[in-house]
Amino acid sequence: MKIYYHRFKICTTLILLIFSSYTVVRSQTTRPVHIGFIYPVSTNGLDAPDLKNNFSLHALGGLSSGENGLAIYGLAGMVHGNVIGLQVAGLWSKVRGEVDGVQIAGLMNEAKNANHAIQIAGIVNLLEMDVPVQVAGIFNKARHVQGFQTAGILNLSQSTKGAQVAGIANLSKAAGGIQVAGIMNNADSVNGVQVAGIVNRAKKVKGVQIAGIVNIAESSDYPIGIINLIKDGEIRLGLYADENLTSMITLKSGGKKLYGIVGLGSNLQYSELPYALEAGIGLKVLDRGGFRLDVEGTNLFITNFKRRGEYSRSGLKVLPALVLSDKVEIFAGPSINYMHTKYAIGDELAEMSLWNRERRNVYKAIHLGLSAGINFKIN
Repeated sequence: MKIYYHRFKICTTLILLIFSSYTVVRSQTTRPVHIGFIYPVSTNGLDAPDLKNNFSLHALGGLSSGENGLAIYGLAGMVHGNVIGLQVAGLWSKVRGEVDGVQIAGLMNEAKNANHAIQIAGIVNLLEMDVPVQVAGIFNKARHVQGFQTAGILNLSQSTKGAQVAGIANLSKAAGGIQVAGIMNNADSVNGVQVAGIVNRAKKVKGVQIAGIVNIAESSDYPIGIINLIKDGEIRLGLYADENLTSMITLKSGGKKLYGIVGLGSNLQYSELPYALEAGIGLKVLDRGGFRLDVEGTNLFITNFKRRGEYSRSGLKVLPALVLSDKVEIFAGPSINYMHTKYAIGDELAEMSLWNRERRNVYKAIHLGLSAGINFKIN
């Protein structure tokens, strides 16, 4: 009887120990491991939304109140609280709290805040508040970006301190640092650099705008583009001719310092050079007491659209001008140029030559030039 009694005591003790251990584990809010198929089929069962985990692994989808370490989901994962560490999902990952670490998803990441985190998604990152780094295949959205935001199509933020890089467009109310877009940058205020393939738009720019076609701003002293529509800048329409009687109509538009140049014209001396196109950039060096001094770098291309009918010249011009009124100025000045042409009359087009070479019916030269004309201010 004593033997049976001792066995009974041992069994009872073991049952109590197992039960108490189970109760303690169930009462803990953090579990070391959470493994499952899809909620609620997991080691945390129906309690999963109320528990935090140090390691989570789910074949399809998982749910928890927080992750402190590594969480991996085959398709999707949702965390009601915060994530510290690495969260990886095949499709979609959502954190209702803060991410401190790295959030990676094949399609989309969502979070409330990610002050000390990196978001990487195949398609889109959506963030209600702040983030240092967002990388997405298509679209990023955040309130404040303190670092780097890059997307294949579009970046959207209230403010950026660092860099925004997008394949198509960047949209931000306040951009500090650099914005680079394949098509368009848009910001209310810019403190840094805007670079776009087609158009930059801003209200106030403290820095540089560089666009393939047009810069638009209320205030921008250093726009670099073919056309620059700056509210407190200037637009001038000009007529000029050079030493070869290439006559051009030009549009010069820009800010208080830099301006863009685009021009159309023809050569009046050689009938073989009927169509001329010019583009460049100018710098206003001095504007005082009825005298103005500009320095311009331009490229002039003349053609008849036939084989062996091309003339190209890149030059630097120094253009002192006499300001006759608020709207009119006349100018004349020297230039130094590099030209190349397939015309047999190449030497005639570079009479003040400093250096020249002819090889395989292509004439090249460095030569001095002269241009003179008149500008009309139209804004």
